[in-house]
Amino acid sequence: MRQLLFFFAVVLVLVSCSRETDSNSFDSNNLNDKTALNKKINLVEDSLKYHYNLIVNNKVDSLPSSMIQRAIALYESYYHKFPNDSLTPTYLDKIHQLHTQEKRYLYAVNCVDTLLQNYPNYSHKAEVLYSAATTSDLYLLDTNRIKRYYKRMLVDCPKLKKKVKVEIEKRLSNLKYPYLEYLKISSTAH
Repeated sequence: MRQLLFFFAVVLVLVSCSRETDSNSFDSNNLNDKTALNKKINLVEDSLKYHYNLIVNNKVDSLPSSMIQRAIALYESYYHKFPNDSLTPTYLDKIHQLHTQEKRYLYAVNCVDTLLQNYPNYSHKAEVLYSAATTSDLYLLDTNRIKRYYKRMLVDCPKLKKKVKVEIEKRLSNLKYPYLEYLKISSTAH
């Protein structure tokens, strides 16, 4: 009888621990409240930072996919519910980065397109354009996208360093070579 009581106590503890607390639950009714949504985003970002540190210290190999999906869902919810908020472009950029990390390259560059279409003055425009261009170059092998992103960088980002501009122009003139082959050719030319 005592063992049975102990067994039920353990089951009760396990069941109660497996439920998420209110502060960490993904309650869609709470997502309309900007403060509540930001708290959820902060919790997920704290978890991501913790796991990134584990990766850096060789404790784990990668982030849990479920955590990445949760972060993307929260960022997307924020984008849809608060499109005019100052944090929204940053959250779209984070979605793009997470999709890239998960090797969902087309989603990543499409997110960059959405970001730049809706927030053309985004403060990190050069970085996201470069990311989209190199992703298109290395993984999507999409010459049209490569041209579009690099050309937009040259036009929309006048404060680019001269060396970066020269490298972009060289790459644009050598798109007939796959990126890795282009790197070999350009490194032997120096």
